[in-house]
Amino acid sequence: MILLTILTITVPILLVVAFTTLFERQVMASMQRRMGPQTSGIGGLLQPFYDGLKLGIKEPILPELSASGAFSVAPMIAFILSQVSFSIIFISDSSYQGIILMALSSLAVYGVLLAGWASNSKYAFLGALRSVALMVSYELGFGAVLLSICLFLTDSTGMKSLNFADAPSFMQLALLPLLIIFLITILAESKRIPFDLPEAEAELVAGFNVEYSSLGFALFFIAEYANLTILSAIASIYFLGGFSALKIITLIFGFVWVRGTLPRYRADSFMQAGWKALLPLSLSLFGFYAAFDYIF
Repeated sequence: MILLTILTITVPILLVVAFTTLFERQVMASMQRRMGPQTSGIGGLLQPFYDGLKLGIKEPILPELSASGAFSVAPMIAFILSQVSFSIIFISDSSYQGIILMALSSLAVYGVLLAGWASNSKYAFLGALRSVALMVSYELGFGAVLLSICLFLTDSTGMKSLNFADAPSFMQLALLPLLIIFLITILAESKRIPFDLPEAEAELVAGFNVEYSSLGFALFFIAEYANLTILSAIASIYFLGGFSALKIITLIFGFVWVRGTLPRYRADSFMQAGWKALLPLSLSLFGFYAAFDYIF
């Protein structure tokens, strides 16, 4: 029974990640006037499975001076957190989903920090320090936005009852700044361009996971793309009228479009935006909505 439960969660995550990567590569190829994956199966359908097989059979390399136990645990933390978040969104019907997801998003910092520290590499350690500083700067605003939505639309912190699309027009207008902040923060949370600074390969080789190969790298990779789908599902539930596969695909397409359009931010510019713009604005909106809810 336990094995069946694990497979029920893991297999859908792997399939979602596989076809999300294929979708992204095809969209990017279309935007850049390239062919994209074509030869591996019909329309390149088998390409993600070949990529997974390649990572699975590669020899895992353990840095000589690394902390081997922590080095192996770090990608597992990222992968397990993505599994739990996936099950909360797509399987569970808990009335405390919003709070649980906020807690899980904050725990992702530990996997990143542990990976950089355990690698015993200056590049990985510097990448981990910068990644943690960046993640803290935008996750506070992300949490304030989630609390504001829960406060303004419902007395519960569950996600099934929230429906931005059914709110009155004046309420939709009042919540529009939250939508903008939320889209920015989930773009950063999923480590996508222009906020992919935790893994900026042009500056820090590959950031905190530079020493990982084979299955270790694959677990970080799966967690990143699983989080992309999870955050798109959250945006769909909160702002687009409920859960829908088409809405999730549309949001992922928007993320890919942004990747192919915008350049990468500098780390200091992004941290200034997080601490001096996103966080004060989101907290101000939370205070305004709390006062509005108390008065009316």
